[in-house]
Amino acid sequence: MTEEKRKSMRFWFFMSAPLVVGILVFLFTVFPATNFNDTSIRMYAPGRLSFDGRGFRGRVLGNHVLETEFGEIVLHRFARIYSTRYRNVGIIEEVNFTRGRASHNLVVEGMVIPQHVEITFRSFTQQLARLEIAPELLGRYFQELILSSVPLNVGRITFEPPRSAADIMIHFIASEYVTLADTTQIYFDRLQNGLPMLRVLYMYKEDERWVITAAGAGMTSVRRLVETEFTKYRSITFRPDWGEFIEGVLWE
Repeated sequence: MTEEKRKSMRFWFFMSAPLVVGILVFLFTVFPATNFNDTSIRMYAPGRLSFDGRGFRGRVLGNHVLETEFGEIVLHRFARIYSTRYRNVGIIEEVNFTRGRASHNLVVEGMVIPQHVEITFRSFTQQLARLEIAPELLGRYFQELILSSVPLNVGRITFEPPRSAADIMIHFIASEYVTLADTTQIYFDRLQNGLPMLRVLYMYKEDERWVITAAGAGMTSVRRLVETEFTKYRSITFRPDWGEFIEGVLWE
């Protein structure tokens, strides 16, 4: 090889190197990988070209099965997900399930979770953080779930880490009466200012207790076996699975 050819090759190498690097950077930017535990998920995310460091949305390439403590979530090709800035799966949007791009078999405390749900994960542990049963953007109302034989109209299920507010929190609107294992009757006042009253059920697994509170100045009425009238409470505590009544905070 002559010296002239060597110079020509070096010239074209130095001229083409920035282009090659640019193409590689473009490909890694537009086709990033996000993770779910040990699963790497390649995405198509053109919006990442304007990456602001807070995470990005994109379409999944290929099919992937995500294992959780409550069941499996299957992502099909072109499912739209949100990846956190730590490159972990953050949100699986509800539209994926309505359009057949994702499916799941999640069961929480015996409740079979409906397919139309938005799923959020914790950034680092990749555990379930929240299930939005009734995404507000779609105008969907709460969906009925069966919790230990009792129907509840559920809007959200939130999973909290140990030593936080509770292990599981369920936002719901209940049917009017529920009878506990010790025959205690609970009456859920349905309306507040003409609107269905939202309540939260807090599940404490280690302490083996459930607590129900009502939003705002709402109340929950309770009548025990030896009582002839209902007593109004701000919150009530009882054993799991609608077990024995423990105590309540009086409504005043």
